[in-house]
Amino acid sequence: MAINLDDRYPGRAGGKTLDYPQGSFKNRTSPNAQDGTFLEQDWANDQLAFFQALMSDAGMAANNVVDTARASQYFDALVQTIRSQAIPGMTFAEVDALVDDQGPIIVTDMGCMPWVWTETAYFEGYRNPLCATIPQHFAATARAWEMPVTGGVWSESDPKQRRLIAWFREQGLTVASESWAKGWGRIADLGGGDWKAPDLQDVFLRMAGTDADTANPAGPGIYQADAIQQLSGSAQWASFGLVHNSAGAVDGVFGRGPTVLQDFAGSGTASTSRPLTFDASRVARTSSETRSAAARVLPVVLI
Repeated sequence: MAINLDDRYPGRAGGKTLDYPQGSFKNRTSPNAQDGTFLEQDWANDQLAFFQALMSDAGMAANNVVDTARASQYFDALVQTIRSQAIPGMTFAEVDALVDDQGPIIVTDMGCMPWVWTETAYFEGYRNPLCATIPQHFAATARAWEMPVTGGVWSESDPKQRRLIAWFREQGLTVASESWAKGWGRIADLGGGDWKAPDLQDVFLRMAGTDADTANPAGPGIYQADAIQQLSGSAQWASFGLVHNSAGAVDGVFGRGPTVLQDFAGSGTASTSRPLTFDASRVARTSSETRSAAARVLPVVLI
């Protein structure tokens, strides 16, 4: 729809260049020459069309006041057109009150995350596509868009908690109240719209896969108690049930105590031996708990 100046005015406009792909204006070469670019209606209307298209798309009517840099309808129309193509922003309360799909919405007081309309057997409304995702950070308390997973009670009457309750139910991550336990990524129905929330304090996260002990599948949300890898060693025995005295008689977690000189059963026969000792720290780091190296983060999930 736009005109090319050098095609419309052959010889009287600059040719197409990378800087001006539709041609460019040029002055006449002398006062009496007739080789400058025409200023006529086709060119002028071509320029006006852009600005008037902005006004039309923005639904604005000209106010018959000349635009200035401080008050420009054309600029306002451009800004409004750009904003109309962007994802709108609303507060959580405003989004929670919506009753139908209005496209993606940025929830301005919930981390400025885009939420989408969601319809399931347990929920209808706007929800974060990353609902129930575990963020890892070092903040001291949960932020407005996060919910603690510390074993509290969630209620379906709470607009934030009901989104999480629905998500867990959609995934089938629920257990009976008597079966709820710390460490499981499960919620338990307490009745009356209340649900026992997961408690992930002091547990490590691990990707789903296969149980190393049973070879059974280990899916998301499954808890596994702590354990230590099997430790082993060997010891050679001398007569009378004592540890053999040679240096190579023990290995692994076993060790030799101090040398003992003993008269066996009053026989008058003396022999040296060493008591058997056991110390797992000889082959592994030890503590009052079994753990991997860790940096603690806040136990929360995204709403």
